[in-house]
Amino acid sequence: MRIAFLALPFTLSVAAAGGFLMAYAKRQPTPGIDLSQPPHVITRQMEIETAAMANHRAPDLTGISDQNKPIKLAPDNAPRPQFVLFIKDECPCSVNAQPIFNDLSRKYKGSVDFYGVIDGDVAKAKNYAGQFSVAFPVIGDKDLKIIHAYEAKAGVYSALIARNGHIVKMWPGYCVDILKEMNDLLSQTAGIKTTPFDPEYAPTKRAAGCAFEADWK
Repeated sequence: MRIAFLALPFTLSVAAAGGFLMAYAKRQPTPGIDLSQPPHVITRQMEIETAAMANHRAPDLTGISDQNKPIKLAPDNAPRPQFVLFIKDECPCSVNAQPIFNDLSRKYKGSVDFYGVIDGDVAKAKNYAGQFSVAFPVIGDKDLKIIHAYEAKAGVYSALIARNGHIVKMWPGYCVDILKEMNDLLSQTAGIKTTPFDPEYAPTKRAAGCAFEADWK
């Protein structure tokens, strides 16, 4: 009886430790992600500019994806809402955020079409998509035509576009609170029930990506 009594706390301790390790492992970012450097801060000006994009007609543009297929952004009467993530090539901020947006896209697969837009040619798009296991098509935008049209100043900017081609909301970066808002608006725009989304290792403070152009005015 005494042995069994002593074994019970030990068993519970092992189980608790195992649960902690499993939870800890779940919270770890994809190998290659570096969270040691402080992220760029979202400025008040960024917030003002992106907020002003809401309800505007999104730029109706077509680009070529990493799969060598033409992708039309913001068409009239799209079959589903679209979510566009802007990616800066060789930017650690974009790399750090990518697994989280991969998970978000999987959550809304079949309800919202996700696309990435990278500041490089199709070869760069293909390389980035393969290297970081991107779960959605990545459009090459070497001349920054799409990036400029959406006024995306840096990597990790994103936009949610309704089926009628109008911008529901644009964000200048990400964090735990922003991802919660994204999740709420994605489900509302898609017309489905809102369920929680795990922000994983996302920063608690609003974080932006590296600028596409340092001299952007």
